[in-house]
Amino acid sequence: MKLFILHITLLVLASGGLKAQSFQSSEADTVTIRITGSMEDSRFIPAEVEIQQGDLLKFVVEEGVHTVTAYHPDNRRPLGIPENAESFDSDVLQEGQVWFYQPDIPGEYNYFCRPHERMGHKGKFTVRSTDKNN
Repeated sequence: MKLFILHITLLVLASGGLKAQSFQSSEADTVTIRITGSMEDSRFIPAEVEIQQGDLLKFVVEEGVHTVTAYHPDNRRPLGIPENAESFDSDVLQEGQVWFYQPDIPGEYNYFCRPHERMGHKGKFTVRSTDKNN
């Protein structure tokens, strides 16, 4: 039986029926960023992440009270996201709450937690373009 399965697999691969090397998913991924801690041990995990244009970010508060807020003049901070991107602010999130954000402009997005910014609670995600010409 194992030989039969191996033979069928080789036939499929040899005929070009499966081209794993050239396969690219067109579906967006969901990338989870955990928010933990309170006071000086507050953090985003991971603190930095790289995603593709169209991916969805899912922020999950595991403990404490936090925000996900863009470095942007709308939030009384210097611009820390792409110039054409819209500002964002999750408002206050409590333990167990989830907030989603889907950036559509490639570039670096710096963000912070309003209650814990002075304690270093900051993060960054980089959106890579899906356009092969960029």
